[in-house]
Amino acid sequence: MQYQWRKRFSLVLAVILIAGLVAGCSGNGNSSPSASGEAGAASNGAAGEGDSLPEIDGKFVPEVTLTNVRALGDDVKFKDGETIDNNVYTKWMKERLGINVKYLWTTPKANDAFKTKLTLSMTANEEFPDIIEVPGTEAHALIESGKFQDAGALFDKYASEAYKKAMAEVPDAWLPYVRDGKRMAIPGIDYIMQHDDAMFIRQDWLDKLGLKAPTTIDEMEKVMDAFVNQDPDGNSKKDTYGMISTMKESYNAWIGTGEIFGAFGAVPQIWEKDESGEVVYGSVRPEIKQALGKLKEWIEKGYLHKEVALQDEMKAAELFISGKAGIAFGPTWLYNWPLQDVVKNVPEAVVKPYPLPAGPDGKIGQASEGTHVLVTLINKDMKHPEIYFKYINYMYDHYNDPVAGGEFEYGFAKGYDYDIVDGKPVFEGNIPGGYIDPAKYFLGIPPRTPSMFVKTLAELYDGKEPSTPYEKKLALSSTKQQLEAASIVSSQHQYTLDNLFTGAPTPTYKDKWENLKRMEITAFTKILYGNASLDSFDDFVKDWNAAGGAQVTKEIQEWYKSAGGK
Repeated sequence: MQYQWRKRFSLVLAVILIAGLVAGCSGNGNSSPSASGEAGAASNGAAGEGDSLPEIDGKFVPEVTLTNVRALGDDVKFKDGETIDNNVYTKWMKERLGINVKYLWTTPKANDAFKTKLTLSMTANEEFPDIIEVPGTEAHALIESGKFQDAGALFDKYASEAYKKAMAEVPDAWLPYVRDGKRMAIPGIDYIMQHDDAMFIRQDWLDKLGLKAPTTIDEMEKVMDAFVNQDPDGNSKKDTYGMISTMKESYNAWIGTGEIFGAFGAVPQIWEKDESGEVVYGSVRPEIKQALGKLKEWIEKGYLHKEVALQDEMKAAELFISGKAGIAFGPTWLYNWPLQDVVKNVPEAVVKPYPLPAGPDGKIGQASEGTHVLVTLINKDMKHPEIYFKYINYMYDHYNDPVAGGEFEYGFAKGYDYDIVDGKPVFEGNIPGGYIDPAKYFLGIPPRTPSMFVKTLAELYDGKEPSTPYEKKLALSSTKQQLEAASIVSSQHQYTLDNLFTGAPTPTYKDKWENLKRMEITAFTKILYGNASLDSFDDFVKDWNAAGGAQVTKEIQEWYKSAGGK
């Protein structure tokens, strides 16, 4: 949620983009000349293709240029007059690696400015950057343009052992971007399990009412009933709720209900396997009907707020923070932000994470956040892609898991993401002059080994003494609730379901999916609020299949098999 360009390009844009890129590849077959000449010469290597670039002490000499484009969100902050073109990161790139990062253009993140500029740039046959980072869902149109190199072959040739080892933890991350056996985009792999959910409960409410933490949906119902009807906040008013959630658009949001559905045997809004092993859309599986019936009952009884299908995550979180709700399902970091603010309103509040509850048949389930958001594509006209790998390899070798005494022992830059006060490192709110995150300036997301974050948190919870800089920093910055939640999600990760469809939109998907999504949200919301019977779910499934869902399912099943899914 904090990465660039998460908004989905419209299908219209995809069509325009492909057309523009193909037009850009036509004619004499050469890319447009560089605006300054410097970028073209440097990024194309100055030397002929296949020649190596000269280095002295691990630094390109003379300096080379790496071109890029990007959107800038409001979360990208600067200090001391710096800009995206000239900051502590770009200076480090020049000084350490001999790479001049040049942005051909930037846009604000808001109001679809990036996609508009990209479309105009492509249709006008303007200079295209050496690399481009976009959400994986938006990479397919670019890949089909023929404008990019086989990124997988470059990865195999240039990636460092540390980088390859990290990527090897999530080999299926490549699958969506494979064309004719070639891996056309490099996934910007993220930490796995950090978005797996635990059940956070007001422990002080449990203690006051003499209750134990629930381990099943039935037990959870009894706890929620007590939270609603036994005045846990002691104000002699019936103004508390059992659980917070949102079912506005995504049931698998970071404060969602996916775990409730999963307890009945199916997770909505992802493609998963049914009992026969076929890939199907979770929202139309029969188990969903049972879960909808249960959630409808909880709304009627006041366990859930009556606006649960209208409010977003932050609105839902306000109920918990204000001291008016007792249970929230969310990722390992949910207590750190925003639930921790409950103690500002209720100083005696104690929140503790617990494992996900099991359903009537002992089932547990939730949706995975996936392995990555952004991908990197490499321009086919970039003669020296090793320039990019020089940077990303260095970051995996030195920044990802820094060593004591190394340049990244405490963070990227002193005075930005850490400082030294009285001889000791300080972070975030304790930094004189304020915290500035230089990772926001990086190309793509910071380098990450998928399992490292949650694994380290869980080990710290289990009593491991922190010894590495990475472990020490996590020990200082993590709440005990996050450490315990990490231990919980590690033990329950086998119940997390990946979305099995990660490929390009199929033909029917392109035409029908938006309507099918609207049908789903409308049908579920009507059932939840009693405007349609629970049995109307069966009619929804029939209508969904008839409206294109059956054909989409067939196409996705075929894609899954062709992609090597098992």
